[in-house]
Amino acid sequence: MDHWQVHGFSSLRIENWDGEFTVFQPESGKTHFLNEMGLQVLIMLGQSPVTLEGLCQKLSEYFTLLPDTQFPEQIARTLQRFEALGLIVRVKESA
Repeated sequence: MDHWQVHGFSSLRIENWDGEFTVFQPESGKTHFLNEMGLQVLIMLGQSPVTLEGLCQKLSEYFTLLPDTQFPEQIARTLQRFEALGLIVRVKESA
């Protein structure tokens, strides 16, 4: 099962602008604009590698969300976007 983790979390420069966040990625020289959900995805993946299901569970608890069939799809799209930007990487769990 795939796990996700942030690539170089400690190097990211995060700023809060009234609930919107900028994330500067020194490695690429790019700045990304995130809402609080996107920022929490990065923070949670920065703590330890996690699966899509585990991440959805953590986010649901953090934001006190009720289970929703669309939610995992939305988070999966966020993970794909973050991976394309080079913010996160997919890692295989060693058995």
